[in-house]
Amino acid sequence: MASSIKYFWPSIESVGLMTKVLIVEDDVGYAWMMIKKLGSFFEVESVATLKEAVEVFGKRAFGAVLMDIGLPDTKIDNTVALMKGCYPECAIVVLSGHEDPERIKRCIRDSASSYLIKGRDDKDGQQLATAINSAISNNAVYQKVERVRKEIENGSEI
Repeated sequence: MASSIKYFWPSIESVGLMTKVLIVEDDVGYAWMMIKKLGSFFEVESVATLKEAVEVFGKRAFGAVLMDIGLPDTKIDNTVALMKGCYPECAIVVLSGHEDPERIKRCIRDSASSYLIKGRDDKDGQQLATAINSAISNNAVYQKVERVRKEIENGSEI
């Protein structure tokens, strides 16, 4: 049974001002490695299952989720949709060992902001931080466009 890492790794110079990132990863060793790589850029917390992620989101807000799609409590092809369905405003960055183009397309279609490959795109903390920040920015633009689109559909003035 996978256990969660309940550990915060905030940067000393900006405690309380950092973007919060939730890592959803059932491999505790890998999650710890991601915490160490991202800890100087974000306030990071990690859980091992989608259920735990939903529980944590009920208590705290996060700017982004860095998640594996092969979690013990989801089917690999619906993990992103389930997470986005619960928290549509949050940027989701998939970090997975699956390189199948169809699976990547499905995750992006299900509103993942980015898809990174384990072992290739996760070697450098700065590269990961840049990908997460880009996902947060892109997601914010998408959310704004969606709000404007809905206002137009409802006949509201912009």
